[in-house]
Amino acid sequence: MNWFAVIPPLITIVLTFWTKKLIPSLLAGVVAGAVMTQESAIAGVGAIGGYIVDAVAEKDSAYTLSFLIAFGSLAELIEMAGGIAGFSKRVEKWATTEKGVLGWGWLLSVITFFDSSFHTIAVGTVLSPLVEKVKGSREKFAFILSVTSLQLILLIPIATSYLGYMVTLVTNNTKDLDLGRSAYTVVAQSVIWNFFSIAMLLLAGGVTLFGLWFGKVVLGKAPAEEEELTEAHLEKEEAANTPVEEHPRRARNLVIPVLALLASTIFFFWWTGREKASGFVGALTNADFNVAIFAGILVAISVAIVYFLFQKISLAEIESHIIIGAEKVLSLVMILVLSWALTGVTRDLGFDALISQGVIGMVPAAFIPALTFAFAGAISYTIGSSWATWALVMPMAVTFAANTGIDVAIMVGTVWAGGAVTDVVSPLSAQMAGISFGRHLTTGLPYVIAGAVLAAAGYILVGLFFL
Repeated sequence: MNWFAVIPPLITIVLTFWTKKLIPSLLAGVVAGAVMTQESAIAGVGAIGGYIVDAVAEKDSAYTLSFLIAFGSLAELIEMAGGIAGFSKRVEKWATTEKGVLGWGWLLSVITFFDSSFHTIAVGTVLSPLVEKVKGSREKFAFILSVTSLQLILLIPIATSYLGYMVTLVTNNTKDLDLGRSAYTVVAQSVIWNFFSIAMLLLAGGVTLFGLWFGKVVLGKAPAEEEELTEAHLEKEEAANTPVEEHPRRARNLVIPVLALLASTIFFFWWTGREKASGFVGALTNADFNVAIFAGILVAISVAIVYFLFQKISLAEIESHIIIGAEKVLSLVMILVLSWALTGVTRDLGFDALISQGVIGMVPAAFIPALTFAFAGAISYTIGSSWATWALVMPMAVTFAANTGIDVAIMVGTVWAGGAVTDVVSPLSAQMAGISFGRHLTTGLPYVIAGAVLAAAGYILVGLFFL
């Protein structure tokens, strides 16, 4: 057993907790791990590029990164063309009470479900002025905004920006296993085992309809905002993030690209799987997933471009916003690449063998799902990234499944659940709701803890009675 295999991810976790900066912390873990895999420090430094290039060059990973970049461009085009602002104008006359505004937060998920950041920005832009108009609770709105983004999106196994990454992660970690089903099928089946997201949706539904004492139960004191950046940098960032109404508000500029995305993705699911199984449902479950979603997003972008050109939006402006949208997801691309590289490093150091030979024998199988969720949740809350948490914990969860007989879909579900813990309290949701992140944290944390307790209890029951 090589206990040194835990050092690179441990370095990443500790540095992230200390510095609150994920990308440098991930890079530090990759560097440390690469050096540990070689006979000398110089050879280790030379190996760093190999791990990073291998992570990008893998076909499924390349598809995932390409999809995210393309999606960033689509979201930017929709915002530029006045799609979000136009929808806000349509909704305004229907939301006249706090409960009504919060209800629209749920309803708008139907057309914004494909990405959590897009959902938060779009719904926040649409409803934030209405919250003030009806004198509603901005803290409650921030909570609903957070829960209806990632927690809801994780339970929708089609046409989301997360799905490509989730399938790729399962594919890369189950290559040596005979699953008897596709990686996409595993991801779709794992949805029902994501007890945390399900619990948070139930709690958020209760807050929307009944209040559930939201705002009356507060944990901690809102911390003061730390000034780590220069005033000039902050002014530049604020100016960059200030929406500018470049074109007339048109709700259809949001609806039509979204419908194109849904329709084309479903079509390519069928098209790429039609020769592998009979029937529409069989074709969907046997689709070449990454090809399908990437083709779907390209069709949606093409439809948006043509449709916007007919509205006299210049091709030069469209091109400019495609690039701007791609730039907005660059930090996420860097996080994914470094997370995959870190996974490769820890695997070469013997992490899988460490789990199968050392840890599994010490933990009763009935408690493995609950402990995996708790471990992933702790890492997620510490480093502040669901994507990085999934990459760090998935190898361990799959190894547990392979060596204990627990259905891999159950273990995969615990990983999604644990990683999602950090996204219930979102800085972006706080910003869109017009409150401080500290206030969002102190009011939302009691419900995060309640959701985590419910999820852990669910996993314990599954372990005791169904495994």
